[in-house]
Amino acid sequence: MTADIIVPTILFLCMAVLHILRQKEIDSPSNFSAEYEIGAASTLGTREIQQDYFGVKNNQGVLLMTLADGVGENGEIAAKLAIDTFRDLFEDRNAIHKPKYFFRRAANAANKKITNTLEERQGESSIAAVLLESSQFFYTVIGNCCIGVFRDGNLIPVSEGQTVDVLARHSYSEGRISREKTLALLNEHRRYNTLGQDSFSEIEFFSKPLQLQKDDLIIIMSEGIFNTLSWVEIENVLEQRISAQNLANEIIQLVNNSKIAVKENATILICKFKDKE
Repeated sequence: MTADIIVPTILFLCMAVLHILRQKEIDSPSNFSAEYEIGAASTLGTREIQQDYFGVKNNQGVLLMTLADGVGENGEIAAKLAIDTFRDLFEDRNAIHKPKYFFRRAANAANKKITNTLEERQGESSIAAVLLESSQFFYTVIGNCCIGVFRDGNLIPVSEGQTVDVLARHSYSEGRISREKTLALLNEHRRYNTLGQDSFSEIEFFSKPLQLQKDDLIIIMSEGIFNTLSWVEIENVLEQRISAQNLANEIIQLVNNSKIAVKENATILICKFKDKE
């Protein structure tokens, strides 16, 4: 067998193995306890490589949900490293009792692991993480993922995201830039902060824990969802009384059916808070 045949064959086999591993990851969420029902779904969009990863983990009844959106040539590696780091550090008991400490520690460790593994700007990742302890809801976001809560027919955004337009609004409110400069930047939705860059420094997280109500849906989305679908389209799906997994599947189907020519990887995680029965 010649090298011209061997190399493509090896690459094909590697891609097949990665697909199987990823599919197992997508299929893994299920009911972690009587309190929570989990659903998750992904699509490539029009991209050739899936750079979204997610993880769902239970530690002593506390649930961690993470979604990473890779960026750049090796974005899928950066996203996987970010998810693995958060999941590994979630084993520490302090992760349960000190959410802010856990989020900061995990973000810094993930950033270090990515920068040590990949050359500068060769792979970065946004990440959103939600920690659920009974009805208490803690979160963090780095980059441009979105976290929301669906309640009484309305999808309420919880996170802002770390994009240029958000940074401009904050800078204007603090008197650091002019109104004209702010207006000029409001259409700039590029990430200004991601894991995997030397300049990484800050994270967005909760100011105080949110209190969930029975039948609330916690939603985590990558850019491919909210850049393709309108808020109303997402809400129309979420108001259906079907399982969390079926809700996730229907939203991904809407993304796949969208007439938008160029579609990013899209992933959604949905957690229904059922309360203790």
